Amino acid sequence: MIPRSMVAALCLLGPLTCTAHGGNINGEATYISFSVPGALGTYPMSINASMTVTGYYYVSPTVARGFLRDADGTITTFNVGGAVWTEPESINAAGDTAGFYQLPAGVPQGFLRHADGRIITFHPPPPVTYSPPQPVDPMEAQPVSINDFDDIAGNYPVYSRSSVFVRSAGGVYNDDIQFGRATVATAINGSGSVVGYGTNGQYYYAGFVLHPDGYSSVFTVPLPPQPEPHCTAETFPDGINAAGTIAGWYYNSCNPENMGFVMSPDGVFTIFEAPGTLLASPSFGYSSTVPHWMSIDQAGDITGSYTDTAGVQHGFVRNPYGTTTSFDPPEGKQTTATSISDGGAIAGYYQYDAGGPPAGFIRVPQ
Repeated sequence: MIPRSMVAALCLLGPLTCTAHGGNINGEATYISFSVPGALGTYPMSINASMTVTGYYYVSPTVARGFLRDADGTITTFNVGGAVWTEPESINAAGDTAGFYQLPAGVPQGFLRHADGRIITFHPPPPVTYSPPQPVDPMEAQPVSINDFDDIAGNYPVYSRSSVFVRSAGGVYNDDIQFGRATVATAINGSGSVVGYGTNGQYYYAGFVLHPDGYSSVFTVPLPPQPEPHCTAETFPDGINAAGTIAGWYYNSCNPENMGFVMSPDGVFTIFEAPGTLLASPSFGYSSTVPHWMSIDQAGDITGSYTDTAGVQHGFVRNPYGTTTSFDPPEGKQTTATSISDGGAIAGYYQYDAGGPPAGFIRVPQ
């Protein structure tokens, strides 16, 4: 196992270190389409550098199970015992996955599935009682991201407010993490740094990064001078790579159009536009699915989705130099890109032009 201190250092050595894994991310690509047999829809959520994909599929309109697809095409399905909904969200290099499940009469709970099939279920411990005492919400957990050391970041309610937890591989929690009235984690990197967003004292949304040593910072995308002085950049980080580069989206509260951003480890922002309307919106609380708007790899390549003027959805990939390429699997439409691996492979789902349930895809750069 690579020591934590080396994870970020590998990508700080230079672009060649992190881009040597794959081909030209904006060039020609091959596509692999797949579906879980008999599924009413197949939804990949995460892909690792070994080309193993995890996600969920519908058994019925109200029942979902998890799956793993190996690089050789073998598909393994699984379910947390007794659950009506099992949704993997993230996979690490070892093939361990994290996500959430729900029992018929329960609330979302977290799970960690090891590559050998062992499943551990969990939720954060109850928070320290506030004063004056308040009713405690049913303990829930919605993991969103796992790193290569099996650290898991996720969300849960504390006294009717969204809060963040981090669970170590040994089951130790750093929980009840809040940045304002509502706090949502979106990703964790190999160094254990967590990104997400929360409200500040003025009730607009800002991004945050929380490091494993406890240091944290809150940030917003800087706006140029505005005609209205109260305009703010509502900022929503979605991903963080090993070097600490953060990708996400924002909108000007006076002109709500979604824009993408990249923030370097030293706090320098780069703004970019998708080829159409960037697919992005905040996610609060708990639902049957968790959105994956953007993903960033070690090299700084970013993937996401957008909608064109005809209302058709496409995937895009943007390299660190600013070149953006649109894509759709052959004979496909309504493409949603959910994850990019450190080899540059992109996973997501789409619909066939001829119809039928959504299918999964892998885009492999040449």
